[in-house]
Amino acid sequence: MANVDFPMKQFRCPNGLLVWNTPKSRDETNFIYREIFEQRCYERHGVTVSDGSVILDAGANVGLFTLSLLERFRDLKVICFEPVPNTRACLERNVEESPWRSGHDITISGYAVGSKNGEAVISYFPQATLNSTLHLEEKRSHWNTLADGITSSQIRKWNRVYALAPRRIVAWFMRPMLNDVVQIQCKVCTLSDTMRERGLARVDLLKIDVEGAELDALQGIEEQHWPLIKQLVMEIEPANKVALPELVERLLGFGFTKITVESADGGECLPADPMPCTLYAVRMSSEA
Repeated sequence: MANVDFPMKQFRCPNGLLVWNTPKSRDETNFIYREIFEQRCYERHGVTVSDGSVILDAGANVGLFTLSLLERFRDLKVICFEPVPNTRACLERNVEESPWRSGHDITISGYAVGSKNGEAVISYFPQATLNSTLHLEEKRSHWNTLADGITSSQIRKWNRVYALAPRRIVAWFMRPMLNDVVQIQCKVCTLSDTMRERGLARVDLLKIDVEGAELDALQGIEEQHWPLIKQLVMEIEPANKVALPELVERLLGFGFTKITVESADGGECLPADPMPCTLYAVRMSSEA
């Protein structure tokens, strides 16, 4: 039975799907829904899922990506990582109550993913749960830059109503959300240890969306496990964009043959862009 001790509220998505999230997360839930269900943000540039796929979902949040897959495919094996207890309680309830839950092998882990096993402090934002991070100062710097330089089109992507407001009003609204922060001790595991413990002979899709800890997560993959990973999709925070050239070369060295980097608005990824970008890597050879 899912943990319902944490405050949560059920929201209805445009397709009728009912999703549990924290009580102040209506706008955030709609934003995630649009990205995953309408825009298929993790399934672009050759990244695909099929019946029987094995998926590691690092940064599962309340589970909308997993729910979208359960609805469309069969016999999936999904391991979801969500270290924030409040968010994980919503994730567990959403998966448990999903009408498509039957027939899939779903594991929910309370660990964060990182470069080594241990413990860490994760920063949880009750008014912006999607932004929970192991790198608080980088997140604060990013939000301050974003509040100062955000454009109307970027605001519209997040919330069409706020896009009508003056930018200074949006900045005034954003900053307090980041100041409302709760520090939570959490356990950290490496992806390689998870693959060993679960006896995974392959990972058809590794999805990483961990708000600044994405490079740490990759460092936790040992060299012998890279050939088992068929596809990778990863959000990259602005502070980590400087590592993109080296990361692309590294992935090519591990045998990924098609790598695409896309900005948050769907265009070219530019270093000065204050928005995150997404990297898609697939193997196009016979081993895919």
